[in-house]
Formats: sequence, structure tokens, C-alpha cells
Amino acid sequence: MNKDRIISRPRLSLLRSHPVEERGADEVPECNSGTSLGVRCLNAIYGQVHSLVFGFGVYISLRSTYPPYRPATSSFTNLLNRHGQRHTARSTVPEEIMFDLRDPEEIMASFSPWKRGHPEYCGPHVIDQHSFWEKFDTHTYASKDLDFDTKRAAMKASPFVVSLVSVSGGKALFMGSGTIVDCEEAIGTHLSTSTILTSASLFRTSAGSDALPDDIEVEVYLSDGTLLNGEVYACDFHYNLALIKIESDAMLQPANLRNLDDSISIHPCEIQNGAGSKSFRLHPHSDLFHLSPGDEVVALGRYFLEPHEIMAAPGKFSLDSVEFDCKELFRANCKISKCGIGGPLINRYGDVIGVNFYDRLCTPFLPINIALKWLEHFKKNRRFCRRWLGMQMTNLFAARLGQLEKIIQKFPNISRGVFVEEVIKGSPAERAGILYGDVIVRCAGNNVGSFLEFCGIIWDKTGKSVKLVVIRATSGVRLKLKLKLDETSPDKFYRWPLPEECRMSVKRIRMGKEKRSCYSTVSAKVQDLAKLHSHSGALRVSECGSSAKTAISE
Repeated sequence: MNKDRIISRPRLSLLRSHPVEERGADEVPECNSGTSLGVRCLNAIYGQVHSLVFGFGVYISLRSTYPPYRPATSSFTNLLNRHGQRHTARSTVPEEIMFDLRDPEEIMASFSPWKRGHPEYCGPHVIDQHSFWEKFDTHTYASKDLDFDTKRAAMKASPFVVSLVSVSGGKALFMGSGTIVDCEEAIGTHLSTSTILTSASLFRTSAGSDALPDDIEVEVYLSDGTLLNGEVYACDFHYNLALIKIESDAMLQPANLRNLDDSISIHPCEIQNGAGSKSFRLHPHSDLFHLSPGDEVVALGRYFLEPHEIMAAPGKFSLDSVEFDCKELFRANCKISKCGIGGPLINRYGDVIGVNFYDRLCTPFLPINIALKWLEHFKKNRRFCRRWLGMQMTNLFAARLGQLEKIIQKFPNISRGVFVEEVIKGSPAERAGILYGDVIVRCAGNNVGSFLEFCGIIWDKTGKSVKLVVIRATSGVRLKLKLKLDETSPDKFYRWPLPEECRMSVKRIRMGKEKRSCYSTVSAKVQDLAKLHSHSGALRVSECGSSAKTAISE
């Protein structure tokens, strides 16, 4: 009997993860024809098992790379074809569930434990962006699914949040929000006079205009929908702040304004075991609210159409910068709409800690410390304080780790201060001898613990000189400098650009079932009504609101 030379191809062992090696003829034991047939059968079985296991491994690997709802790609098909496997792309899968084009913020919000209702509808849908007609929760998922703490803080602040509409030449100019910061009884009358803090964008006729229209009128809508006429008391286009006076029959509830303390020690000896950043909170019997990166905040506004609902956008305080010229702005990672400009930013206790402005991706806000300094200075002097330093600053703890290490090595007793990030050529800061990387630790005889503390010290000293103590890590010296605070000229006023209204197409949209059918119709009708009113005469928002309600009912 001839001995068969069995040279088996590499095959997958059922008990081992490595292929069985080839064997020569001299390694094959003698066997009869029955045994040879059995071996051949085993080889055939092993070959089939190898193909199945390899194909399944490829499938599992690609399945982990591509989500289940995405279609099979041509590379997937070609790869399986090369190994003798055929796979047909799933052409029956609807396009809207094949690709997930949502922002990460929207995807995370879809898993919110507070999510209730508001199903998603696949499009494409055409929506308005950067429009006054948007509410906070129109297209922002995080503002739809509010947690109870956010709702509770918003309800506490609701009485002092108002809606504002400016009218010039018989036409609506701007729709925003504001905060009642003061209310007192008028002497000799039964009326009360309230002061509203808001944004000067309410009166800006164009992007580059810094003049208040002569015929400006202001409509003020309270939380209960009451319409009052407002009078412009102050308007500063540099800091983009304005004050409006209103009279009412009853006393109105003013906001609880809480100054911020943004100081955090960088000294490693001050680490508290188990406490971490939670030690920087509101301390009992303190007038300051300690704000550190990651703390939760809520931006509020009030809609200008009936029923004039309160709007809330939760987020977190961030160290990231904003694109505006104003150096005193902070940033909150939440998103409002244009009609929320000038509204309050509150903490979780309902205290007002800032004034909101508008950007595409975040909410820049002016700390209430700056707004109150501005307000107090105007009431006292009937003029605005507009100082110019010519340098970009931040808190010491926001500097890079390598810079902090050098500072601590050279000055081990320094744990707080103001870090200089940029010095403009020809500015008062450059003339004083301040350089990039310097740390301001004293100003006008006072210790400087934070950026806001430094701003408060120099606020009323425009046109004067102040003495500074600066540490310079590069040379390891402590310097005494004199800085003269110049008055800001009109050509150096801060610019406050707003993105133009536009329309864009989106794959998904979240709204109640009762709103889906009438969304496009109502949006078009309301905008047509606004255009009609703007051409024919005065635009009363109350009239437009009634027309919008009629459109919805139709």
C-alpha cells in the first residue's frame, strides 16, 4: 500500500489558538485506506471551521468599529469577498438612522435621566439660527431636559426677570431680557420706581453704531405678562450695559445680587484631603459667592411673546476665553438665544452673579462685580468709568503648570495673584514696565488675590496712577511699578458683534407631537407678520403674539 503524503494546510486547532504546522511524509504514521479517508475528512472539517471562525472574527471586529445602525461599507464587503464570504449591504436601513450627525452635547443630553417626551423627528428640517424668535430650548437639548435644581433656581429668580422690546421709528429694534435690581417707593405717590439692568444692545441700531436713537421706546413685560413703558436711564456701549426705569402700582421684587470671589490658592500645602475643589463654595455668613471652574450656573431670560415664559439654560463656568474685545468677560458653557441678551446668570441658589451676552457656542457673561461697580459709579458721578490698561490678565491658577512651578520655586509664599497674559504695545501697561508672565500681587496698598479683586481696586482710579508690586519668575525679582490708568477713547471701545440670522438644515429635531405639524407654518406666519408690521407701521409685540397664537390654533 502506497503511503499517502498528507500535507495539511495551516488550520485552526480546536484546542489551540495557533495553526497546526505542516508535516512531511516521514512524519506521517502508517495508516490504511480507511484511516486516510478519515484524516481527509478531518482536514475538510478543520478547513470549514477555519473559514467560519475567521469570517466571524472579521465580522465582530468590524461591528465594533462601525455602529450597528450604519450600513456595511464597500471595504467590509471586499474584505469578506477575499476570504470567500459574501455579504450584501443592508440597503433597507433608513438614512436617518444610519448616520448620527448630532453634536456630542446633543448625544449626551439624549441620555439625560431628566429627559421626558420631546421625541425626535428625522428630517431634513430647515430651522432658523441666531433669531430673536428662538427660545432657549428650541434647538438646544440641554435646555429641554432641565433637572429639578435648575427649575427651582429659575422659579426663585423668575419674579425679577423681565422681557424687553425696543421700538424706534415705529419699528421693533431689538428683543432682549433684563433684571430688576432695585425697587423703591416714589415719594409723594402711590407708585413704585424700579431699575432694570440689561444690555445696551437693546438700543443699537447697527453693528457699528454707538448712538442712542432719539425716539427710542421700551416695552417691559413682567413675569405675569403686565406691559409697562420703560425710560432709558443710562446706556454705555463700551461695557454694553444699560439701565431702564419703570413705574408700577405695586412694589416689584428685586434680584439678590451676589458678588463673585474667583480666587483659588495654588499653593500645594493648601490641599485638603478629600475636599478638593469643593472647598470653594458659598461660605456661611459671606457676601461673596466663590466661583471655580466647573461650578454649575444657569442663564435666564424671558420670552417677548405671550405668555412671556421664563427660559433657562443650565451650564458650567469655564476658564476658556471668549471672542469679544471685553477683557472682563467670563464664560459659561450653556447656550441661550438672542432674546436672552441682557438677562441674568444665576447660581444654584437663585442669586444673580452676571449679565448674559450672546455667542454662537457659549454664553459670555459680565460678572455682577463689574456691573455693580459700573452702576455705583454712574449713580455717584453721572458719567461712565472707561479705563484702559492695555493688557490681558487672568487669575494665577489659570496659568500653565510649568509657569506655576517656576513661580512657586522662586516665590514659595505666593499662592494668589493676577497673571499677565499679554501686553499691548504702546499701552499704559507697557509704559509701566509690565511684561508677559508677570504676576501682580499688590495694587494701591492692597493685596491682590484675584482678577475681579484687581478690577475692583482700580475701577474708580481712571486718570490716576497706582502703585503695583509685581513678581517676575524669569529673573526671580520683586518689582515696584507705577501704572497710570488712561481713559478709553471712542476708537478703543469694546465691540459687541452679533451673528447674523440664518437658516440651516438639520437631520433631527426634537419637539412635542402637537407642535411638529404646525412648526414650519407658525414660524413662517410669525415672520411674515413681523415683516408686515415693520413695513406698515409700529410693531406691537403683544399684537404679534396674538397673531402667532391664532396661527397655532389654525
